[in-house]
Amino acid sequence: MRIIEGVKDLMALYKDYSTMSKDEKADFYEAKCDYYQKYVELGLMVGCLSSVCFLFFDYVINGSYQPTLLPRLLVLGFAVVFLILTHIMKSRRATVYLDYILGHVMALTAIWAIYNLDDRDYSGEIFLIMNLIWITVGFAARPHENALSYLIFLAEILISHTIIGYDDIGIIIALEIISAVAVILSHCLLMLYFLDHYRIRQQLELAMITDPLTQVYNRHLLEKIVSRNTLKEVNEGEPVAIAMLDIDYFKKINDEHGHYTGDLTLLYIGQKLSKETHDDDYVIRYGGEEFVIILKNCDVNNACARMEQFRRDIESSKDTPVPFTVSIGVSRYTGDYSKSIQNVDTALNKAKNSGRNKVVVV
Repeated sequence: MRIIEGVKDLMALYKDYSTMSKDEKADFYEAKCDYYQKYVELGLMVGCLSSVCFLFFDYVINGSYQPTLLPRLLVLGFAVVFLILTHIMKSRRATVYLDYILGHVMALTAIWAIYNLDDRDYSGEIFLIMNLIWITVGFAARPHENALSYLIFLAEILISHTIIGYDDIGIIIALEIISAVAVILSHCLLMLYFLDHYRIRQQLELAMITDPLTQVYNRHLLEKIVSRNTLKEVNEGEPVAIAMLDIDYFKKINDEHGHYTGDLTLLYIGQKLSKETHDDDYVIRYGGEEFVIILKNCDVNNACARMEQFRRDIESSKDTPVPFTVSIGVSRYTGDYSKSIQNVDTALNKAKNSGRNKVVVV
């Protein structure tokens, strides 16, 4: 049955969620906020405009717009401030807090308007309508943030009750608690279903930057790690070296042993580079039989020693598809990515033009 399959899917997603690290969860909620925030902003703007439209019902009850005009219009001013701040503050937490602040501004101005109404019999209905705001804001938030907001909303109702004196306050609170449980549970389920979307997107993003033959990164990765001609995530003063590797006489391997053997040779190099580099290094198939290796926390002397050891391992290896050697150029990352890659390319050309099967540093 579809219900049973749905429950199994949810259990699998919850297991996945429960095993995520703190950093993974932070990235997950960042992605969730980015995905839904435009919808949340649109929903909040519709809510603000709807609050102003309640002036019509205020007029029906009071026979005048005057008593509730200020609280109804005040929410528009907060909406303008909200739009400005959400485009200045880019962090997920700040964005979600601003979402909730605007939601509570709507709640407080509604309470203010109720205070100025001659007939307060419809207070409960107005509070129930506020649940649409909490449903909307919850799309970009964490479940516990939604729960905290509901506690604040219930406190706002109880505090205002001491001033206004709502009829049937017990029923209002009971309905709000039921609504809160329903909304929070719904957003917990939505969070798990979004996790499925998040994993699929991760797989697609990884596929875009992964070379299908060698299973190392491809050149598309450079679009992610290079910004304004500098490498991202490189701290000031951190030594970084770049190496460029080329398989010697690769065309001869293809011609004499066939392209399948050539592909196996590329796969061998890619897998061996991945095993012999660190987790924070980048191994990139740069094109054809060329590979670029970005070695983080590694000065040029250490990089040269590591690449020399790798060259010797290839030369003496007994498990290669066919015997072959490699030429490698090494250079220090200067902070200028284009200049650094030009230097390492020059070093590789010197290695190839001076007999191959060697490491040259520029």
